[in-house]
Amino acid sequence: MKWNWGASVAATYIVFAAATSGFVAFAMTRPVSLVRADYYAESLREDHQIAARTNARRLGAAVSVVVESDGVHVTLPAGAAPRGSITLYRASNPAADRTFALSPDTRGMQLLRVNQLERGHWIVKLEWTADGRDYYVEQPIVLP
Repeated sequence: MKWNWGASVAATYIVFAAATSGFVAFAMTRPVSLVRADYYAESLREDHQIAARTNARRLGAAVSVVVESDGVHVTLPAGAAPRGSITLYRASNPAADRTFALSPDTRGMQLLRVNQLERGHWIVKLEWTADGRDYYVEQPIVLP
């Protein structure tokens, strides 16, 4: 058999088709899990969240999240009566997520005891309403 350009085109096509089929078979065996079960509903809240982030950014350094040896210290502006929640979000394990009611003291501080939580990377999500405005802050932390 003589190797000519027609045979080269056919061989190239066969190799391409086999590689594509192999990749599709590989991709079909991979687990597909969503980080959130309600990802579509969450995406619809994005516009509201952008405005809340802008409001929180205007507060500047008055909002902080600091990891200390006794827990996570959350600080909000003093004097306001915020209503909201603090969520500790663990992307690698959605079952480990924890939500706390926002209840700062008169100085605007709240301590979260986190000694029973897994060590590693978390995202603190602060969501609150004060003086008729919504606020939202996300800050990554590492629990030692």
